[in-house]
Amino acid sequence: MVAVVQDPLFRSVRGALTFAYNFSHGTMKASALAGMMGGARPKGRGLGGLDGAAQSGMIKFEVQQLGTVASNILAARFEVQRLPCACKSECCNGWRVNPDWMVAVMNVSSLAHGQVDGLSHNIRVRIAIVKRYFGAKDSLGEIARQCGIDRDTASVHANKANKWLTEQERMALYAIEDQLKAGGVVE
Repeated sequence: MVAVVQDPLFRSVRGALTFAYNFSHGTMKASALAGMMGGARPKGRGLGGLDGAAQSGMIKFEVQQLGTVASNILAARFEVQRLPCACKSECCNGWRVNPDWMVAVMNVSSLAHGQVDGLSHNIRVRIAIVKRYFGAKDSLGEIARQCGIDRDTASVHANKANKWLTEQERMALYAIEDQLKAGGVVE
C-alpha cells in the first residue's frame, strides 16, 4: 500500500500515472531537500530528484499489484512511446522506440490473443493493432499492407481487439484509482 500522505500529490489518476511513467532521474527538477541544501528549488509539490524517483517507483509498484493484464495495459498507455536517439542516422530521424513501451505492447498483444475470440493468430497483426490502439499512427490500410492481409480483415481484428482493450483499460484505471486514492496519492 502506498504510504498515506496529508495532502494528495496529484489531482487525477492520469496525472499520477503520467508522472510515474515519464519520470526519469535528471529530467525533473531537484528535490525539496536538495533545494534546502543550496540546489535549485523545485516548483509544484517538490517531486524532483530522489523524491520524484521514489514516488514514481511507489506508483509503479501499485500498478504491478493489479496483475499482468492491468499493469501491461497501463504501461502501454502511459509509457513514453519514443525516446530521443543521438545516432544521427536516417533510419530513426532522431527518435527510437522506447523498449519499455514495446515490451508492454507485446505483452498486451499476447494476452489479447488468449482472451479475444477470433483475434488473428498472426503476431505481427496483433502487435500492430495493439500499437495503434495505444497511439501509433499506422492506419489500418498500412497495417494490412505490412502484414499481407486485406484491409477489411485488419478492421475486423482491430474492432475485436479494441473492444477488449477498452474494457480492460477502463477496469485497470478504476482499480489503480482506488489504490492511489486509498494511499492519499490522488485527490
